[in-house]
Amino acid sequence: MFASLLGACAAQAQTSVSAGIASEYSLRGLSLSDGRAVPQLRIDHDSASGWYGGLFVSRAVLRRSDARAGVVGYGGYAHRLPSGLGWDAGISRTVFAGDARYNYTEFFAGINADRAGARLSLAPDNYGMGRTAYLELNAVHPLGTRLRLSGHAGLLHRIGETYGAARDRVDLRAAIGVDIKDASIEFGLQTRQRDPGARAPRARALFASASIGF
Repeated sequence: MFASLLGACAAQAQTSVSAGIASEYSLRGLSLSDGRAVPQLRIDHDSASGWYGGLFVSRAVLRRSDARAGVVGYGGYAHRLPSGLGWDAGISRTVFAGDARYNYTEFFAGINADRAGARLSLAPDNYGMGRTAYLELNAVHPLGTRLRLSGHAGLLHRIGETYGAARDRVDLRAAIGVDIKDASIEFGLQTRQRDPGARAPRARALFASASIGF
């Protein structure tokens, strides 16, 4: 969504579609593919007035669940300030086909520069586990005309009852990407803080993804 926000601050309306495959699908420090490779599809639309929206679909594999796919729909408004900084705010809805227990809604707001941004997301019932706040920092640094280095740091804070899980969880991600015409390939390392006693897959893992835009 960070890349979508930068596009949403542009002056022209545009729609983009990309399809790809990722060696692992992780979100908020949780693996949503059980360490397996999954296909993904993304559609984004940015209007000239600053409104934007999109849809993201991925194969999902959750333990002890019949979920087959995760669908994220989102929309919001982005505005570029005279200083060059931008801000945005919006709402997203995540739905898991085959298991509605984990469906949830998030409200988010953020601020960004050309190559870095911060965002705060609030969920009234995150994955059916209660209220959460998620603060994330994202940055992109070009290494030439085709190469780029990207980084992500996130902190998930559970509000109220934690149901035996840690109140705070940190996830980190670093990657290098290359663009070849309409295709994009990315390799990196992601790590997350384990919940006490959790039997989640790997806390640290290499990942790779490839996508092509239309």
